[in-house]
Amino acid sequence: MSASSDRRPEIDQDPHEPQALRKAAVWSLVAGLAHLAAPEFAPGFYPSWYFALGALGYGLLLPVIASLHVRHEPVRRSGAVLGTIAGASVVTLGLGAAASGALIPAALFVRGVWWWTIGKMWAETGVLPRTFGWTTMALAVVCFVLVGVYAFTGIPMAPPDLPLRMILGAWLMILAVFFWRDTGSPRG
Repeated sequence: MSASSDRRPEIDQDPHEPQALRKAAVWSLVAGLAHLAAPEFAPGFYPSWYFALGALGYGLLLPVIASLHVRHEPVRRSGAVLGTIAGASVVTLGLGAAASGALIPAALFVRGVWWWTIGKMWAETGVLPRTFGWTTMALAVVCFVLVGVYAFTGIPMAPPDLPLRMILGAWLMILAVFFWRDTGSPRG
């Protein structure tokens, strides 16, 4: 299999990687939609739907994180490891925070670490568009600021958590577009 001009070299290292990236694009899209839909089913009104969509949204991050690791590893090994560990922590703490509001600050903090790590890699290396990297880093700063505000004031974190989950959903949908674009799949 030869690489076309719009394909990334790390994708061509393994003949199975283009298909895995296509699947990750689909999972990223579905996870994003689940994160956008979950807040519509508030936990107090439709708890089973809220938690099912949360589980779907966070659970489907795992194949996305695996595909990101493949992209990151050739350009920055330590960043790839940190991005993968932080991403898996986002899944774990995100699921926990959906059930217990006490975990929201921890979930926001690890999401900030994850977004900062991968966003910085993209901004510096171009593994994904640099502008998307800078935007991702800005989202990380928002997460860190919210955790700091919580630490100093003790205000509830549930109100900012819902919009940030929806932003995570939109972010995942944009990531899905970049993944699909980089598979070299036919367009139009």
